Amino acid sequence: MNDFENVSELVNKTGASFEEARYAYEACGKDMVSAAIMLEKARSSRKYANTARNKARESFAKNRRTAAFHIRGFFDKLCRNSVSVCGSREYFRVPLIGALLCLILLGELLVPAVLISVLCGVRYVFGGVDFPKEFVFGFTKPASSAVTPDYSYTPCDDDSDNGFFNKS
Repeated sequence: MNDFENVSELVNKTGASFEEARYAYEACGKDMVSAAIMLEKARSSRKYANTARNKARESFAKNRRTAAFHIRGFFDKLCRNSVSVCGSREYFRVPLIGALLCLILLGELLVPAVLISVLCGVRYVFGGVDFPKEFVFGFTKPASSAVTPDYSYTPCDDDSDNGFFNKS
């Protein structure tokens, strides 16, 4: 048999390409058995590499689907729930996604405005389907309606002065 027939026989037995079979045949010193073993080892290592690559692809696709599922759920919760701005009455109600966008876009202006409005008696009530009970951010009474101390001056007699230094 000549070299062409031997390489063709390797191609038929191992399923390798003609170039791979010719390379293996020449690398093994024109020994058919060694070349066949070399081609089988290369084929099994390729299967393993393809299997590992496929597992990595499947894992990545699964993780991508899981991440997309959680992100979609997060945005659904932002749309289902809302924040309402209340004082003596409810001024307005905004979905949480709108409040989040305002916070992102107007953060430097919105944070001080919210803190000042809380001191003036405005309450922010977070509620919706996913809140077991409403969460209120703010005071129950405005700061101006709190009890203020009485600083009116009432003169006292010298006899009735029982101050710190004048204990009797």
